[in-house]
Amino acid sequence: MRRLVYILALMLLFSSCHSSKNTVSVANTKDIDIVSLYDSITSHYGNFSTISMKFSVESKDLKFLPVQIKGTIRIKRDSAIWISVAPTLNLEMFRCLITRDSVKFYSKLQKTYYAGRLDSLTRQTGAEFDYKSIEAIFLDEIFFCQHEPVSDTLALIRTFEQNKYTFQTTSKKAFKKNSMLTLLQKWQVSNDNYRINNVTIFATDDVMNDAKFKIDYEDYEDFNSISFPTKWYMKSKMPNKKFDVGVTYSKITFNENLSFPFNLSSSYQKMELKN
Repeated sequence: MRRLVYILALMLLFSSCHSSKNTVSVANTKDIDIVSLYDSITSHYGNFSTISMKFSVESKDLKFLPVQIKGTIRIKRDSAIWISVAPTLNLEMFRCLITRDSVKFYSKLQKTYYAGRLDSLTRQTGAEFDYKSIEAIFLDEIFFCQHEPVSDTLALIRTFEQNKYTFQTTSKKAFKKNSMLTLLQKWQVSNDNYRINNVTIFATDDVMNDAKFKIDYEDYEDFNSISFPTKWYMKSKMPNKKFDVGVTYSKITFNENLSFPFNLSSSYQKMELKN
């Protein structure tokens, strides 16, 4: 079960961040101001309340993973993320349900389960989990890394280059577990569809020293006026540790009536997460 928890933790790695509901400041540029760019990005998210998709995950760096993990993801905006992992022959081995304030998952192989608050996974990754940022990663939307209740300030650093806009947050310092954490986020946005092509997070503190996390979104397809990525890659570089994970989506559908079943057998044993 430790491995299954780690798989889930990797999917939530950037969850110390928050979704894009912050106020942005205007930067003086010749081509476009930051508020107009921000509004264009959010307006191109697409008008949908639910999404369902098949997924596969591959990684060469996470040695304990099978060659490929497959499954299904269902999302109801602002409400729930449902993940079912069935690597072979459609035999489910793992199921997870994340809501705005809770997380539940179980392993059919080990007959164990966990149910608790979403922030309970802090003990496993050292991050402060936020539902909207997790949802934003799956949906290619803006999320902010923020450790204090103040608005992030955005600034254009390159207005237009190679058909992309580049912008970033100002460097932010925050206290975390008696150490000083410095965060910087940088995004690249396509001028063609105003979707996030990549987001990079630079973090420095007494523990991580210099860490870099990056997500790249690729292979966009149009679904009834919704431009949506069918592949994304997550890369992490930290002192003495790195991983590279690729996720591919298929059979993507929007605005269907979805169910989010989570039924436990009475024979399953409850799992306790340890610090």
